[in-house]
Amino acid sequence: MLQNSQEKSQAYPRHRRPGYYTDRQNPEAVAAAAMYTFLPDNFSPAKPKPSKELKPLLGSAVLGLLLVLAAVVAWCYYSVSLRKAERLRAELLDLNAGGFSIRNQKGEQVFRLAFRSGALDLDSCSRDGALLGCSLTADGRPLNFFIQTVRPKDTVMCYRVRWEEAVQGRAVEHAMFLGDAAAHWYGGAEMRTQHWPIRLDGQQEPQPFVTSDVYSSDAAFGGILERYWLSSRAAAIKVNDSVPFHLGWNGTERSLRLQARYHDTPYKPAAGRAAAPELSYRVCVGSDVTSIHKYMVRRYFNKPSRVPAPEAFRDPIWSTWALYGRAVDQEKVLHFAQQIRQHRFNSSHLEIDDMYTPAYGDFDFDEVKFPNASDMFRRLRDAGFRVTLWVHPFVNYNSSRFGEGVERELFVREPTGRLPSLVRWWNGIGAVLDFTNPKAQSMLS
Repeated sequence: MLQNSQEKSQAYPRHRRPGYYTDRQNPEAVAAAAMYTFLPDNFSPAKPKPSKELKPLLGSAVLGLLLVLAAVVAWCYYSVSLRKAERLRAELLDLNAGGFSIRNQKGEQVFRLAFRSGALDLDSCSRDGALLGCSLTADGRPLNFFIQTVRPKDTVMCYRVRWEEAVQGRAVEHAMFLGDAAAHWYGGAEMRTQHWPIRLDGQQEPQPFVTSDVYSSDAAFGGILERYWLSSRAAAIKVNDSVPFHLGWNGTERSLRLQARYHDTPYKPAAGRAAAPELSYRVCVGSDVTSIHKYMVRRYFNKPSRVPAPEAFRDPIWSTWALYGRAVDQEKVLHFAQQIRQHRFNSSHLEIDDMYTPAYGDFDFDEVKFPNASDMFRRLRDAGFRVTLWVHPFVNYNSSRFGEGVERELFVREPTGRLPSLVRWWNGIGAVLDFTNPKAQSMLS
């Protein structure tokens, strides 16, 4: 049997792992070898999983990091916005893309204006001391816009505003809001129906701010025009004389439409200048309406050089128009004076009104109606009357003075300067005396 076993072992030898005999002496090595013997070839050790207590800590850390990042971004945005807000504020004035508003010392809004010809690109705005300027509109159109702060006295703050277009043919329009019903505004133009304070009815497109026949329409401007408005809230605005100014209004929103343009208008640009309009004005606010009005009057308006006779204010002015209209003559004037004295009224001023001349613009008495004007004046003065005559700047085309005025160039001329500019007024069609010409002044002397 032993022999057979040995033969069998030799015939079928066992294949043993390397290190079989030596590993028998190291138990740890034997155990490791046994373990790797039975593990599959594609086995990989499992990764350790985080504990349940660690997950909330990681989430809190990520959330905290996001909050810190958001706070930094918000602070940067706030800082930029704050710097921009400071850049767009001028003392009591706050500028935005669509307009500006002005507060008084108490923080109450006393003036508000909107840009109707375009919004500003606020990123194009910069400050240089008291001057705040912008170079672009929101749609990228170039312009020259600035607001300059001026403090002429302790109780008055003023802002010079200018919007100048770089493109010809455009109109510049700003809307000035009159505020609520508690704010009263005064000034502007003489109108056919005069409201005091200003009352806006309906809608009116901006029209040239020039004198016209006040009876031609309810929206026509009369013979008294001032580019000046005053508020009961101690705010005032004066539009510059250089502006090709047009005025309209919107009764619904209680706003005046201030517009500058050179197209479809009697205004013409100065010689050598492009027809790119500018709208410029000064807005001033003060502590009370009296002080702000006094400042504006001293700054922009000349005072009378002489005071009229006190009798002109104290006593009546008797006018022949009220009784006789155009049918006036020498006999009626003397009878009128006699009736005044008989009824024991003052022998104050007596005005000889319409149609004492042959035609409008003659400036000489009609010898048929007034055969002895010198004697009439003597008799009136002896009765204590001061006599005045109704005069006007119009010389109608059928007047004997019309040809003389054309030849001597005494009339306002049309834009080319070659012909007199004819106008229609309520007594016909005629030319207008140019009183900037000394020769025209002599016609009435």
